[in-house]
Amino acid sequence: MKNKLFSVLVCCLAIVFLLGAVPCSAESTANDTAGVQAFLDGILAYHGAADIQGWINGYLTQNAGISAEWYVFALSQYGDYDFSAYELSLLEYLSENEVHSASSRLKYALCLATVGSTDGYIAQAINDSIGVQGIMSWIYGLHLLNNGYVCEEYTADEVSEILLDLQCADGGWSLTGTSGTEDVTAMTVQALAPHCKKNTAVQDAVTRALTFLSERQQADGDYHTYGEGNPECTAQVLVALSSLGIDCQSDTRFIKNGNTLLNGILKYRCEGGGFSHTLGGDVNGTATVQVFYATVSYLRMKNGASALYVLDHANPSATEPGESVAPDKDEKEPDAQNSGGYKLWACVGIIGMGGAACLILFLMRKRSYKNFVAVLILVAIGIGVVLLTDFQSTEDYYNGQDAVKENVIGSVTLSIRCDTMAGSSDAEHIPTDGVILDAVVFKIAEGDTVYSILTEAARKYGLLVENEGSAKLAYISGINGLYEYDFGDLSGWVYLVNGESPSVGCGEYRLSDGDVIEWHYSLNLGNDIK
Repeated sequence: MKNKLFSVLVCCLAIVFLLGAVPCSAESTANDTAGVQAFLDGILAYHGAADIQGWINGYLTQNAGISAEWYVFALSQYGDYDFSAYELSLLEYLSENEVHSASSRLKYALCLATVGSTDGYIAQAINDSIGVQGIMSWIYGLHLLNNGYVCEEYTADEVSEILLDLQCADGGWSLTGTSGTEDVTAMTVQALAPHCKKNTAVQDAVTRALTFLSERQQADGDYHTYGEGNPECTAQVLVALSSLGIDCQSDTRFIKNGNTLLNGILKYRCEGGGFSHTLGGDVNGTATVQVFYATVSYLRMKNGASALYVLDHANPSATEPGESVAPDKDEKEPDAQNSGGYKLWACVGIIGMGGAACLILFLMRKRSYKNFVAVLILVAIGIGVVLLTDFQSTEDYYNGQDAVKENVIGSVTLSIRCDTMAGSSDAEHIPTDGVILDAVVFKIAEGDTVYSILTEAARKYGLLVENEGSAKLAYISGINGLYEYDFGDLSGWVYLVNGESPSVGCGEYRLSDGDVIEWHYSLNLGNDIK
């Protein structure tokens, strides 16, 4: 009898232990402050950033202007770190690269502001970028105005009113169309949050937006974009709620079947600490960094700090228009190569300088034949460089001609479209039918890639194509004035070959006869392209 009683007690204790232990592996990891901190620590571990200051001075500084900005933004609102090396690196990047996207210019300005920069790039971006490129340029601009920066054309209250006018009938906001999307709605709420206490119209609009976001939340706590779950949208909603002082773990509007936003984000966590864009996918950089700064936003709210976009180190009074380190693109000296026969005049100039050098040597009584031979060698080298280097004017480059090729192995078809933006913008560079370049046939030779054919199309049809990296590692950041991030953090150019999305870059994909190449502007990392 005693043995049976002992066995029953052991079983009961085992059941209690199992019932208590199982939830701790997942839900409790998300639903407590320590568990949320684990999100952030895991991402730092994934990046090998045990020494955060070392990571800032090393990897993030080296990638300033490329991929470091949102990590720097989040870390500046997370702890007390030295960002001086990063600031110098970003300013150098901005001085060497012309940033065409208004949203990107404002993003860079926001990053400079958050590290306390006094550079004039901030004021320049504010004055030439707010509102010129759709709703995202209003949102990023309002973040800067909310921190005391001044725009020559708009006040923070005026931008807020403009955003209220853009609210859709369903209570959300969107990049295009008349129906709200969850991520853009959340990002708009983030910018409007500081105005809620003093502006009843903003309060009403945000209340409608919260209802919209609550109704769109999925049973697992996350959100779907274009029918597919992802952590990025959920992270944006987390930032929005935290900016309003709303704890997603206790507000019943954002708890579905016992699951909070944090549970929804946890679904996408990968081994090693990063986050995937789709359930069960590989670690995705965009998903990981957005979860990172959303985690910082939530922790700031729990610790009683200001909203994520209310900057701790902003220094608006020190920024004056016209002090930017970026060169004035409108004040360029005339290029010699833009006029005909530049090689002849360049050679004449080099010979003239060589003659002047010889005369100076003669007058200074340094008449050794070796000196004159050295001058002649330098003149010959200079002439050789001029003759062997092919500088081209804009007219010469965009020549409207097909490339001359030997050993043609077939042909491919190329088209460039932005159907996701069709009819949603009155900008001249966004065609109303979404067709930038209708299907055109190009001959290919051995070794031609998707990138090389795109370059040929640009030259023949006068399309501005901008890329980052070398030809093999080329990443297309803009086509025909439409750039990545112009319409959200997930927007940019993607390509398909024969209807499939290749796993290699456009500079590495070698073409075969009959291939069909399609370039599309996506609002959601290609997931909205059929």
